[in-house]
Amino acid sequence: MEINKPRRAISMIACDGASDFLKSAGVRPDVIIGDLDSAKPETLKYFSKKEVIVNKVINQNKNDLEKAIIYALSKKFRQIYIIGIGGKRLDHTLNNLSILKKFHRKAKIRIYENGFVGEIIGKSAEFECKPGNVVSLIPLPKAAGVTTSGLKYSLKNGTLESGVREGALNEAMDKTFRISLLKGHLLILFRK
Repeated sequence: MEINKPRRAISMIACDGASDFLKSAGVRPDVIIGDLDSAKPETLKYFSKKEVIVNKVINQNKNDLEKAIIYALSKKFRQIYIIGIGGKRLDHTLNNLSILKKFHRKAKIRIYENGFVGEIIGKSAEFECKPGNVVSLIPLPKAAGVTTSGLKYSLKNGTLESGVREGALNEAMDKTFRISLLKGHLLILFRK
């Protein structure tokens, strides 16, 4: 249920309790979405007066990040940037990564967390990075036919699998690096 209607283009969607942080930081989102169980009532009232869309979605089968991504896709977003995917709890973090895997083909979804940039790939991609910066390739749960270029420890048609062989803590050798894979998914995390 949308409590109020938008008056301008949407560029920032806050997941539920993140609205409290945004209020304290003096940042105005365009939409607040979720089951609204963690946002303070005074925060919702404050933003509602500022013509922010407050969208209460009751669906316990989807967490607030998934509700936000579905909303963004319904508004035809094709690039989604997520800040603070961690959710301050390990179970939230792992669940949120699973949600990214579910939607990564529907939009370019990039995460920003603690100085790292992340993106899930299922084929090939090229990334810009500073030489010497950390690059990690995390299989979700397995990636086969992995080939890299521009990294200190290269792979050629390798296999990465959770609990067997991971690709964490590699290093960029140039301003760009490239990764391709034949099967599976990789979460690429790197310092920009």
